[in-house]
Amino acid sequence: MARKERNIDGTFAEGNNIAAVNNQYKEEYCDKVDEYLKDQVDKEVKIVKQENEEKGYKMYAGKLKVQLPTLEGFARFIDVSHKTLLKWERDNVPFGKALSKIRTEQKGRLINMGLSGDYNSTIAKLILSANHGMREGTDITSDNKPIAILGNALPDNHSGQQDNKAQEEN
Repeated sequence: MARKERNIDGTFAEGNNIAAVNNQYKEEYCDKVDEYLKDQVDKEVKIVKQENEEKGYKMYAGKLKVQLPTLEGFARFIDVSHKTLLKWERDNVPFGKALSKIRTEQKGRLINMGLSGDYNSTIAKLILSANHGMREGTDITSDNKPIAILGNALPDNHSGQQDNKAQEEN
């Protein structure tokens, strides 16, 4: 399927009214997910790291060209907007299950490749946090809800220690 030209903001280029035409869900889109995932394979490429024309040599380094599957990428693959994709996901259970394959593949690759150092660990952590709800640390006090700050809730001696007289009485 030929990809249509889009503007930088994701809208279709002028004269391309595919957004108005291609907003009807088709059952074949579930199969397109598998086709898209087969296309999203990271590739090892050689880049010239150092070159000396005088001595006639080149040093190469391997670099990973990342093809991380995303919902936005799949939307481009089938020529619809991301918003349309999410609407179809809400309205169609089989399509929602198909899209979960993209999320699962993305999450697995980010974890594995981030741990191995093949992906930038900071970017992997950011995407895992934003797209998959993974957070660093453990919250055992507030169940991830905001903690209300009470006015003057601490005693006058707010060092957290009881004064010596109170300790002696106990």
